[in-house]
Amino acid sequence: MFKKIFPILVIFSLLLSPFSVMAGFGISPPYVRSDKLTPGTHFEQKITLLRSSADEELVANVVINAPEISDWISIEGGNTFDLPKGKLQIPMIVKVDVPTDAELDVYRGYINVKISPKDDKASGVAIALGARIEIDLTVSNLTIFDFKIKKIDISDFEQLSFPWNMKIFSWFFYRLRAVMTLENLGNSKTAPSRVHVDIMDLAKRNILASIDDKSFKDVDSFTTSDIEATFPVKLEPGEYWAKIKVYKDNDIMKAEDRTFTIYPSGGMGSSAPGFGIWPWILLSFYLFILLIIFAVLVKLKSWKYILLPIYFILWIPLRFMSSFLGSSFTEAKSGFWKWMGKKASKYQDDNRKK
Repeated sequence: MFKKIFPILVIFSLLLSPFSVMAGFGISPPYVRSDKLTPGTHFEQKITLLRSSADEELVANVVINAPEISDWISIEGGNTFDLPKGKLQIPMIVKVDVPTDAELDVYRGYINVKISPKDDKASGVAIALGARIEIDLTVSNLTIFDFKIKKIDISDFEQLSFPWNMKIFSWFFYRLRAVMTLENLGNSKTAPSRVHVDIMDLAKRNILASIDDKSFKDVDSFTTSDIEATFPVKLEPGEYWAKIKVYKDNDIMKAEDRTFTIYPSGGMGSSAPGFGIWPWILLSFYLFILLIIFAVLVKLKSWKYILLPIYFILWIPLRFMSSFLGSSFTEAKSGFWKWMGKKASKYQDDNRKK
């Protein structure tokens, strides 16, 4: 009788005693895979560690089992890292650096991820959970140019104030700006071949401007980065539609419509986009060019070529100042003699009374 009751008592006592059993654990995706690697390339893949409960802080230990390529692979932040309390999803970045002298071949292995309580301080019995990540990498000499545009943002802006609204400045700074998040899927640096924008009124009936931008920074292979397309505009304040297309050669990789607003000068307040010191650098550059031209003309003793531009530059303000000073002097002189006349008339009246 006792032999039958004893196992039941043991199980019942274990159920009543405090112990720590971690909830379910998984990974997504369960592999590190690429067939686009070439010698010397850098590749990264994000693996998300998933758990169904985040009631306690855990620690993850990573072991790489890929004898041929173990020195190619590293984990961002190290092979041991914390899974904080309260977080159900924790990203783990696996980095692959292919040596420049790597042989062209297919390489396989796996990564073991084991999670356990932080510092093994959990009370009672703790169950360690884990997962296995397959490694499947192909190194070839095939060059691949490919990318994906993940999103496009267009910023509002405002009219420029004087002197920046002059054409020599506005072409550089009065621009529609589109920021694109580009993910490079190939094994070489890449960028869009061009970005085209059609700017339309709110009714989308009239195309007010049609502009291309072909100058972009390259995005490194297997990375994601923001790039900017800018378009010089000659638009008055108001709301507009921008239909933007991103090209890779003749293929449209992304096409989206966005609204944007141009505010009057000062209409955006402190939220207006800034240009830093670039306007002042451009102004200094223009002044530097003028000084060089002036110095060359002086050296060549071409005084008429110096005086004529100065004359035309200063003629309007000097004429205005001369006219203003002349009229002011005339008014002052007239007022003075009127005052003198009143004084003389009053003096004569006083003498007559006496």
